[in-house]
Amino acid sequence: MKTSFILILSSFLLYTACKHEMINAVPVNPQDTVVVNNPNPSVKSDTVCFNTEVLPLFITYCASAGCHDPASRQEGVVTNTYASIMRGITAKNPNKSEYYKVIIEKEMPPAGSPQLSTAQTNVILKWINQGALNTNCVNSCDTTKFAYSDPVVTLLTNNCNGCHGTKPGSGNVYLGDFASAKAYISANQTAFLNAINHTSTVVSKRMPPGNKLQDCQIGQFTRWVEKGFPQ
Repeated sequence: MKTSFILILSSFLLYTACKHEMINAVPVNPQDTVVVNNPNPSVKSDTVCFNTEVLPLFITYCASAGCHDPASRQEGVVTNTYASIMRGITAKNPNKSEYYKVIIEKEMPPAGSPQLSTAQTNVILKWINQGALNTNCVNSCDTTKFAYSDPVVTLLTNNCNGCHGTKPGSGNVYLGDFASAKAYISANQTAFLNAINHTSTVVSKRMPPGNKLQDCQIGQFTRWVEKGFPQ
C-alpha cells in the first residue's frame, strides 16, 4: 500500500511540475531544410541556425523526460523537431507564436526548472523574425576554439543545462559552472565522451537525448577534455 501511494504521488508531482497554460497545437507542413554555409566560421553568421541554436534550446529546456518529449507529450505538446515546434510558432510574428510567448512569460519551462536566459530567448525571437526557417548551418563551428569560455560554456548552456544547470541536476549531474563541469567530466571522461558521441550502449545515456551534436562541436568538447579543461 505504501509503495502504491509513493508511485501515485511521484506521478502527480511529475505532472504538476510540467503543468502550464494549455497550448493549441495546430499541425503545419515543415518547410524544406535551408542549408547555410558559412565560409568563415571564425566570424559568426547573422543567420540564426535552427539546428544548432534553436532546436537544442527546445529539446533541453522543454522536451525533457516527463514534459514535452515524444513519450510524455504533456498537454499534447512535443518540442523535439522542427515540425513539432512550428505548431506553436508563427514565422515573423512573435506575438502570435504561442511557444515563444509561454517562454518569455515564464510559463515554460515550469517554475523550479532551469530557465532560459534573456540571450537564449533573444535567439529564438531573432529566428522567428528571420522567418522561422529550418536552417541547417554547415561549416559554422570554429574548431580552433575549445576553451571553457568559448565555446564550451555555450555548448553546455544550450545543450545540457536544461537538465543539468540547476543543483543537484538530473541524475545528480550538475554542469552549471566551470568547477562543477570540470570535476564531473574529468571523473567520468570515457562515459561523457561516449554520451556526446552517442556511442553509449544505453540509449538513455546518449546526450543530448535524440539530438546528437555536430561533429565539430563534439571535436571542441573532446579537445577541451584532452587538453586538460582550459578555462
